[in-house]
Amino acid sequence: MSLIIPLIIFFDQYTKHIAETIYRKNPITFFIFELTYFENTGVAFGLFKDKAFMHGILSSIIVGIILIIRDYTFRKKKYCLKIDFAICMIIAGAMGNIIDRIRLGYVVDMFSIPYFAVINLADFFISFGGILLAFFILRRSNNDRKIYRYARRR
Repeated sequence: MSLIIPLIIFFDQYTKHIAETIYRKNPITFFIFELTYFENTGVAFGLFKDKAFMHGILSSIIVGIILIIRDYTFRKKKYCLKIDFAICMIIAGAMGNIIDRIRLGYVVDMFSIPYFAVINLADFFISFGGILLAFFILRRSNNDRKIYRYARRR
């Protein structure tokens, strides 16, 4: 499952590189959204602008805490692969944006969704991973509960 993290980071950084080299000069309109180049110095939806260093440190601390919790659940055998998949998506997305904040001082966004926001692949994985995580936690199957109970007895 941990192979997902470097793959997502690679594709995120690759799409950001394309945005920096191609879409900066030539934005492309594609159906309902535009492929463009945008420097986001804030967090989600451009909030709290011009504090990239603080966002990078805070994001790194949060990713560290998530990794510690993930490691703890694996050692205690209290995990579910679906939940781990969602956590890996969140971690990879956050790390992709942390790399940008450290490297550039801002995050490169490229998918302009009309009347909503300009996002990147990392933002998508953070959001989608969060939705999946909430769904998997709230709708755990009986089989998952049996695995959890069995692991607690050991």
